Amino acid sequence: MSRYLSHIVSVLVVLGLFSCRKEVSTENPNGRNGTFMAQIDGTQWIAADNQKGATIAAGFISITGLSADNKQLGIILNDTVPGVYTLDQNTTSVAAYANKDSADLYAYTSNQGSDTSQAGGTVTVTAIDPVNKTITGTFFFNAYRNVDGKEKKITEGVFYKLPYSSSLPEANKGDTMHAVIDGQNWMARSILASNFSNTLVINGSALNGAQAITLILPFDIAPGGPYMFDNMQFTYTGVYSPVINSTFGAASGTLNILENDPTAGRIRGNFEFLATDPTFQDPKTYQLSSGYFSVQY
Repeated sequence: MSRYLSHIVSVLVVLGLFSCRKEVSTENPNGRNGTFMAQIDGTQWIAADNQKGATIAAGFISITGLSADNKQLGIILNDTVPGVYTLDQNTTSVAAYANKDSADLYAYTSNQGSDTSQAGGTVTVTAIDPVNKTITGTFFFNAYRNVDGKEKKITEGVFYKLPYSSSLPEANKGDTMHAVIDGQNWMARSILASNFSNTLVINGSALNGAQAITLILPFDIAPGGPYMFDNMQFTYTGVYSPVINSTFGAASGTLNILENDPTAGRIRGNFEFLATDPTFQDPKTYQLSSGYFSVQY
């Protein structure tokens, strides 16, 4: 269960940043946008100049891009230093591919499939320039989709002197998420929301990615409730991360949906849950109450 939660939150950051990329300038001070490109099933893919960038924050490296024909590619790596990162079913580093213009909302990722014959690969970060705030490297991976067994082969991947930010994007105007955590008021500064494989994933955190709340629920969830959190079934899931790279799941609690408008792409709701360590190794618990969110997805 812990690995599943880590994977889904990682994919959220990749796909959620796709939706935020139009709102965030990724140009560096010298006006150079860098390069982010690859071959996808033998066809050249190049991220548009104003639709690519990277983030080095919250203990992760995130690289995202959107081509002129709305094909998305994203990578998240589980550290913040140069080196070789493995992508497979057993790591929290993950890469994803999706087509925004497709009626099919299911994404291809490097951690689906049964083994590395179906999905997986390697990302090599060769340089991080902290002065000019750019990142350089190469990648290749196979991406798989469990829902239909289809695959995508990504080769000759390059990100060269791609500008990066050291914090997550500010929440969009009109979006909010707040709660009371162990009696203390908490409010998200960064909010990411994405529809991943017909599952809506909403994440709120500090700008450095710390103290984060993640809610995972069906994309077509109807207004009403209460819906019961159950981290064994993964239909309605709550996750609390008190610090970076720490995951506590909702052992019990409820979710009530006030509004879900797929046309407008906005959802509102209330939540409360008791967060515990899914591995049962840490006896610490966290009580989240009076939770509220209103976000665009």
